Order: sequence, then C-alpha cells, then structure tokens
Amino acid sequence: MSVVPDVFGLHVTDTDVDDLRRRLRDTRWPLSWPSTGWEAGTDQAELRRLVAYWADGFDWAAQDRWIRALPWNSATIDGTTVSYLRFDAEAPGGIPIVLTNGWPSTVLELVTLAQRLATPSLSGGRPETAVTVIVPAIPGLPFSPQRPSLHEQTHELWHRLMKDHLGFERYAAHGGDLGAGITSRLAEAHPEAVAGIHLLAVAGPADLDQATISDEEQEHLQRVDAWTAAEGAYQHQQQTRPLTLAPALSDSPAGLLSWILEKHRAWSDCAGDVSTRFSDDYLLTLASVYWFTNSIATSFRPYYEFAAGYTARVHQVAVPTAVAVFPRDLAQPPRSWAERSYNVTQYTTMPRGGHFAPHEEPELLAADINAFLQTL
Repeated sequence: MSVVPDVFGLHVTDTDVDDLRRRLRDTRWPLSWPSTGWEAGTDQAELRRLVAYWADGFDWAAQDRWIRALPWNSATIDGTTVSYLRFDAEAPGGIPIVLTNGWPSTVLELVTLAQRLATPSLSGGRPETAVTVIVPAIPGLPFSPQRPSLHEQTHELWHRLMKDHLGFERYAAHGGDLGAGITSRLAEAHPEAVAGIHLLAVAGPADLDQATISDEEQEHLQRVDAWTAAEGAYQHQQQTRPLTLAPALSDSPAGLLSWILEKHRAWSDCAGDVSTRFSDDYLLTLASVYWFTNSIATSFRPYYEFAAGYTARVHQVAVPTAVAVFPRDLAQPPRSWAERSYNVTQYTTMPRGGHFAPHEEPELLAADINAFLQTL
C-alpha cells in the first residue's frame, strides 16, 4: 500500500516555500572573522553562495516530485507509524534486506544503493542476485517525524516491521552510523530471524581488558580520540544539551544548512571540496527535507537517548557479520577490534569513500553487500 503524502510528514505548501525563501533572504549573517575557509567551521563564503541559490534558483518542486514518486509504504506498530521504502527484487529467491541510514542523512541517501540491490540488471549486474530491499525511516528523522517514548527501541520496530508486517521470517540487515547501531542491536536481539548483518561501523566491546589490546587496536583508539577532539563537538552537544541547539537550527534555515554542510565536507572523501561528492541540489534537498519536516531537533534524540542510557548497548553479535571500512569514514576499526563484539566473516577495506558511502560509492557498497548476501 502506497502512503498518502501526509503519512511521511512532508506537507509542503506554496506558503511554506515562500516562508523558507524569505527566511533565507533575511538571514542575519554573523560579523566576519579574520579566519577564512573551513578552519573554524563552515566556510561562510560557500554557505552564502548556497543560501543564495536555495532562496533563488533551487527547484524544490522537482525534488518534491521525485521524493513522492518513490515506493513509499507505512506500517503502524504499537501506535508508532513507520514510513518505509520498498524495492522489490527483479528476480525471486534472494534473502530480503533492511537498510538503515545514519545522521545527518535520510532514507533518500539509500535509494541508489537499494535500486542496485533490487534491480542489479539496470547497473550491469545479474538479475539472479536481486533482493527485496526495505528502507525504513528512523523515527525522529525526516519521513518518520513521530518518535516513540524514551524506552522504545528502534531495532524492535524494525523486527516487527520485517517479520510481523511484511512476513519475512529470515532477513539480512545493513547500516552505517546510527544505522549500524540499530542493525547491531537487531541482530543481537533476534538471531533467529537475522541471517547476517553488513556494517559500516562497529560498536566497541562492552567489556575491554586493557592488557589484551594489540598495537593495531591501540593505534585505532588513538585515532578515535584524535578525531573526537577535533571533530566531535557536535556529538557532545547532541548527547548532552540538544535542546539548547535545537531552536536555532529549527528557526534559521541558513543555520540548519551550516550544521549539515560542515559534516558533509568533513566526513566525506572530498579532499576538502564538498562539491566533488555532493551537488548543490543534493545538499539543498537534504536541508529542505529536514526544514520542511521540522525534524532536526528530533533527529538529535538518538544521541541523547544513547548517552542517557535509554538505548540498549551492544554486547555480542553472533550472526555472520560483514564490515566495510571506508578510508574517510569517522573511524577505521581493524578486523580484530570488530571481532571482539561480532562474528566477522567478511572484512573489506575500501579504496575510497567516506561516511556517506551509500551516496559517495554506491557501486562499491552494493557489490560488497551482494557478495556477503551470497554467503548466507
């Protein structure tokens, strides 16, 4: 059943578009700093350029039509509406897979990847490798703006969706960033249903004996500490005081774009030039979706809830696990580190790509997922 537009939270009128453009044109810009470029945060010249295009030139109507034409569905699970995309396999036989995005992304980032997995013949692949792909929108992020109580576990919603609503007795799962955590918890909680998982990030071991850490693992931990010191301020803010930040980003589209843009430059394999990986229209569609659904504040909740102890921790995942490490992602855990918490049966070091791998390198990622699915 395809959903009507208001089910997935995107109600955009001409008045909404006019209001956005007015806010963009009326942006109160900060006083200039002597620093230039990206050294102190988002490059102000680049931000001003994108804001000007967003206000006068960006074709939201075309993006809106593309979004609404996607294969949307919905399910209500214990009172929570979960919106999802369903891409049916072009040939029968493959194990279905549920894909989960990270932050600050949406299900839209996974569309190309899902299409490659479900319809491989369109990109030169073999139809017999096709699988049905389900891409649910994380509650609190765009397209599922309703987020359940603090104690609701997203991975349990995913299991209910896949097994009870869609009727898949066995399925696989993939995730990166926030999606990697959801996927890991899903596999740990339901090994009878989850045939295997494919991850772009792994949870650290729940219990770590310092005496057992290898030199390679120690180097990994040092890199994580260095990254946290240089890049982790957003995470600390979203984990500890998200509601202090939320009004500013919910009221200023320029501020919202600044927050999202800086992450796409810093976390992608773009060599400092964000335009080499993301078009203006891609970035502004993403910012528009967060803006029109007013979901940037609720997108912070997974960070806060994890830090506050509401979210289940990953201890030991027994199902077969594939790990794909992209060189410009937030971390590059060695295989031995992943094996402390997962049953790693496939470990791939990618030649290029970053945190937004489904968009940056969908061909590499689809091939790696497909190779893993063939082993299950």
